[in-house]
Formats: sequence, C-alpha cells, structure tokens
Amino acid sequence: MRKDLTRTRYTVVREGPRQVLNARATASATGLRCAVQIDPAELGQLQFSWRVRDVPPQADVSEAVLDDCPARLILAFDGDETRLPLGERLLFDKVELFTGQRLPYATLMYVWDGGRHAVESVHRNHRSTRIQYLTVESGAQRAGRWLHYQRDVVADFRRVFGEAPGNIIGVGVLTDADALKLQLEAWYGDITLAPGPVQATTG
Repeated sequence: MRKDLTRTRYTVVREGPRQVLNARATASATGLRCAVQIDPAELGQLQFSWRVRDVPPQADVSEAVLDDCPARLILAFDGDETRLPLGERLLFDKVELFTGQRLPYATLMYVWDGGRHAVESVHRNHRSTRIQYLTVESGAQRAGRWLHYQRDVVADFRRVFGEAPGNIIGVGVLTDADALKLQLEAWYGDITLAPGPVQATTG
C-alpha cells in the first residue's frame, strides 16, 4: 500500500441475504489485496460481481490525470523479472524503495471505465507495460445494478501480455478517486477462481 495516498474505506456490509464488501473513496486510492498461490492453468475461471453508485464520465484509464475507476478487480502474477527490459526492472526497484513493496511481474486489472473506451479494450498503465487494464464495463448505463462476470484468466492474460501467465499471487479490489478528487462508492461480491477448460500450452 502506498503510504502517500489517502485510504479508501472498505467495510463488510449486509446486502440482502449475503455479506459484501463496501468501498468508499473520497479523493483516495488504496485497495485491498489477498496473497494467494494459484495456478491459473488449473483454476483459471474467474467469477466476480460488483455494483457501483456513480460512474464519472470523465474517468479514463488511459490518461494518468483521469485514471480513476469506481471498481477494479486486480490479479497479480508471478514471473521471471530477469526477462523484463532494464527500464521496467529499474521501475520495480524504485517502487520498492518508495513503498516497501515490490511490484508483481505482471498485473491485470479488470476495470469499469468512465465511458470513453469500449468493453474489451486494453490500456497500459502510464508508468509500466507490466500493469494493464482490461475494460469489462464502461459508462454509467448499468450503474446501480449488481453485475456478474466470468473471465478466462489464461486467455485474457495471453491476449494482454502475449505470453502464458505464471501463478496468481494476489487478488484484490480497488475503488479510487484521487485523480479527479471525487467521492465514489462500490460494492464487491464474492471472487472465485474455479477449474475451467484445458488450456493449450503451445505458442
């Protein structure tokens, strides 16, 4: 967690018959992450759900100064850092020095964008090609409703990074509003990784 950012508030609340995670961001940008060790070739079918209160139309994951999202689901992956370009490895060192935590080899974020980008579009983080955003929802048309998703993690990772994924080492959520200095609220349901179709290992 970055120590220089105001914290988003996360609490467990009851939503009908179930408990969900409520996130409230007030010009803040911190997430929650759970460390795991999961082989996506075995448990690669990701299922998750979320609901958001509002979607700021100006939010744009492709622009650093507008990079807020009412909801993000984040997967962190292990891998061989020695394969990365020098610039990326130096960035990893810098982030570790500044935050005390090392960036994962690769980070894939499923995001709710403000509406400027089509669903299934991919955008890289402005600092690193090892952090990529995959838009699964865009715009405010479905705000206020519980939405459910199922994703093939191996296929998504191959498409975004052009290689097979290593183990999933972190699963997290993030509701952030620091770039636009807004108030955003989201609710997250259960996140599961389950067995799925056998994935090709060639290529």
